[in-house]
Amino acid sequence: MTKVLVVDDQRIAREYMERIISDVNGYELAGSITDADFAVLFCERQPVDLILMDVCTHGAKDGIEAAAEIKKLHPRIKIIIVTSMVEQSFLKRARQAKVDSFWYKDISPEDLLTIMNRTMAGEHMFPNETPLVEFVAGTSNELSEQQIRVLRLVCDGLEYSEIAKRLNCTVSNVKFHVANILQITGYSNKVQLAVAVTNKRFIIPDIPMEKKAPVID
Repeated sequence: MTKVLVVDDQRIAREYMERIISDVNGYELAGSITDADFAVLFCERQPVDLILMDVCTHGAKDGIEAAAEIKKLHPRIKIIIVTSMVEQSFLKRARQAKVDSFWYKDISPEDLLTIMNRTMAGEHMFPNETPLVEFVAGTSNELSEQQIRVLRLVCDGLEYSEIAKRLNCTVSNVKFHVANILQITGYSNKVQLAVAVTNKRFIIPDIPMEKKAPVID
């Protein structure tokens, strides 16, 4: 019997996953919690074979950070990241955390049970790319990695000088990137830009960046 831990702070999503587990032979609900921090402790105290881990939960850690910690302590536990957010960093971070699979709640063509079964059979199920996000005058795949790094810090509310210091570049470089981002996306200023990409869940403020940001130009 595969013991499954559900970690999700949204009641409807949590109950949906609990229902799948209860309705299918071979799976048993080990626990259902809202806090990714507590998931680490739960795995120390209770037997768990599979975790369905949302990214944005209660607690100091997000789900991917908690998953990385659990994988180091308990590499045998299978972890599927589940999210409704199209935040562009999640796929890369999930792979770096060495989770087993990744499932978009509202977008993935496979249903969750299929992902669970194939993951427990030893497969790694990941989308090829983050779903496309449409802006006023362009789409998310038109933005470079450097532009996305700048955009993330704009959404975090940093001023040009703060962004330049964070990314080890000049203020003029930052302004150049912001101007190009505005042209690509079709927004008239960086406030409109930040609000739009946050509402579209392409960038989620305060989500960790790469540990060491490269110099940009």
